[in-house]
Amino acid sequence: MTVKYLISSLIICICIPACSAVQKTGNLLATDARIHLESTDGLLHGSACNVSALPITGIRIVHVKTEAQLQSAISSLQSGDTIVLANGRYNLTGSIYINNKDDVTIRGVSGCDDVVLVGKGMDSANYGNVLYGIWSNSVHTTIAHLTIRETYENEVVFNAGTQSPHVYSVKLLDAGSQFIKSNPTDAANGIGVKNGIIEYSWFEYTNGTPHHAGKIGYTNGISAHAVDGWKIRGNLFKNLHTPDSADYLWNPAVLVWNHSKNTVTENNVFINVDRSIAYGLQDVGGFDHYGGVIRNNFVYLAPNLMSEYRGANSDASILVWNSPTSAVYHNTILTNNNVTNSIEYRFNTFGAEARNNLSDAPISTRDGGTCHRSGNYLSANTDIFVDAPSGNLHLVDTPDIRAKVIIDTASSALVSTDIDGAPRPSGGKVNAGADEFVELKVGK
Repeated sequence: MTVKYLISSLIICICIPACSAVQKTGNLLATDARIHLESTDGLLHGSACNVSALPITGIRIVHVKTEAQLQSAISSLQSGDTIVLANGRYNLTGSIYINNKDDVTIRGVSGCDDVVLVGKGMDSANYGNVLYGIWSNSVHTTIAHLTIRETYENEVVFNAGTQSPHVYSVKLLDAGSQFIKSNPTDAANGIGVKNGIIEYSWFEYTNGTPHHAGKIGYTNGISAHAVDGWKIRGNLFKNLHTPDSADYLWNPAVLVWNHSKNTVTENNVFINVDRSIAYGLQDVGGFDHYGGVIRNNFVYLAPNLMSEYRGANSDASILVWNSPTSAVYHNTILTNNNVTNSIEYRFNTFGAEARNNLSDAPISTRDGGTCHRSGNYLSANTDIFVDAPSGNLHLVDTPDIRAKVIIDTASSALVSTDIDGAPRPSGGKVNAGADEFVELKVGK
């Protein structure tokens, strides 16, 4: 029996033979039951823009239907306001500034596609008053259930003074610089935005990266300076890949640095990005990032994404540079020979770890970097995954693949679930990578 459910843009197929085991992964097999998540657009985007709507709360609920009404609501903004935008396209005449107004929410009703805030073009120098999308220096700013696209600079800015911002189910397209930028208050002393949450959101270039004069390719999905305690989870990062002619060639999709600490980056999908995640980037005194964990992420690079020259001068997809005690656990990284290494530890990485990762490329150290390694399987290929080109790096379930990736070790308390939220371990042993084989008994 096969049952199919359509939830938003995800199809859930459950094939259940009588008296069989249900295994969460991969494609459907006649001999067992498997739960398979695939998207109707052919792309595995996990939870990005596919989550329940946040409840609408606030001291004042302000409903707007036009861009003029939106600007009016911003000009009379009070702390505690929730601005709810009706479905439609809002061609911005000015950036949205949340200036010293705490507990403000700007949102659509649900999803992320029905409300669209549009700038003047990511490469248009005639941006007028629309340099950014939404800018805040306030406490508890929430942005949810909408799209921001085509701004000349950042689409979301958290400036000095911001604390505990929340980005939830937001689609960010074609930014002229970093999609989300978090600026420090005092970077040298590690003072910046604390406790940010960026979740279930979508970052994508639809037709190439920025071409600003002298700054071609200057972008990141998230660039966070001197932050503490951020959680970056359940997002999709796609096509953050610059041409060989760009001024900036190796922009991490997630860059947390400049004396940041305690970041959790988990359950994200990265497709065709030059670097996926960087904790730290500079060899500076003390640390550039400290602690935190990188876990349960999928990274896919298409064959020949990088030129031969570019690949020969690459480092890795995940960087731990000058980031002591950072843990990199249970990530799945398919490089297809585009970059030299899957993970690299550089400069001061005392106490850092690389455990139970799954990749087709080595884990490396240089310039004094060190890491504790165990349980990593580094001989992966496309054939072991359900649909690698779509970013679906769930494992095909065969005895041969199980023999390769299942590790005779207990799970870590840092990684008690996999990329889909399934428990880890299942049966006493874990497997390498972000996707865990899970068996559930099903009666007749």
